[in-house]
Amino acid sequence: MRKLSLVRNQETERNEVVGEQRQGSSNGTERQAARKKLEWVESLFAQDRPLKVSVLQKMYSELFWVKNEVPELFEGDTVYLWEQLAFAFHYYGQLKQAERCLRIQAELQPDKSDAFLNLGVFLTDAGYYDAAIAAYREGLKRTPHCEFINYNLASLAAFLGRHELAQSALNEALVANPSRGLNQLAKGQLSMEREQYEPAVQYLQEALDWAREEDLPGQQLECLRSLGFAYLKLKQLDQAEKVLEEAVSLDPDCAASHELLAQCHKLQGNQWLFRQHWKRAKELARDL
Repeated sequence: MRKLSLVRNQETERNEVVGEQRQGSSNGTERQAARKKLEWVESLFAQDRPLKVSVLQKMYSELFWVKNEVPELFEGDTVYLWEQLAFAFHYYGQLKQAERCLRIQAELQPDKSDAFLNLGVFLTDAGYYDAAIAAYREGLKRTPHCEFINYNLASLAAFLGRHELAQSALNEALVANPSRGLNQLAKGQLSMEREQYEPAVQYLQEALDWAREEDLPGQQLECLRSLGFAYLKLKQLDQAEKVLEEAVSLDPDCAASHELLAQCHKLQGNQWLFRQHWKRAKELARDL
């Protein structure tokens, strides 16, 4: 019995060795095939032009095969092929397929929330606001202080009138990056919507300093107009005039800036300047 047992063990060992050799050969073949599939997908994306939906579906099938057979090949930047594919499907309005790609990316990146950030944007663009909020929250379970997800969530919540959620998300964004001007701008805008003009001025001034430092004229103009409106509400007309004149100087063709400056001059009792800017605002509005 012992001999038989020994023979069986020897035979089993030989079979295991042969099996391992065959498995190693099989794994090597699969890995080689998987690399070729990845290279094919990468070559198509390198063309930097829209691809047909039928081609995108084939690319999805190939990547899905690699994901199931040799998932370790998606370590590192290769995983972002799923993100590229999601954007390609989104280009054609294929939202469900784009979501599938992003959720596979999320599965392959269990410690990151990149995929949920993009999914939230796609769903917001399509008008699926509740689903977008849910996607952002999925991402925040992984990275609670992610500045970008919190900022997007705050913007969407403010748009929907869900001010408590917006405030909470912005607070988290500020925890992640207290000095980022974009977050200060969002806080200022939210304060404006809630008619809290004194804190709005503080946030907007910080955002304006950031926009000037980064040389971002669009953000500068937005800050200046919002500051002008806040100062008008606070009856601080000299400050309102100063920032609104700067806004008009920055963009002479901005109807909103001329209209706000006209209102400021009217409150100051300067009828000539009021008429000048009011007339210009109406002319620019007609040209839109």
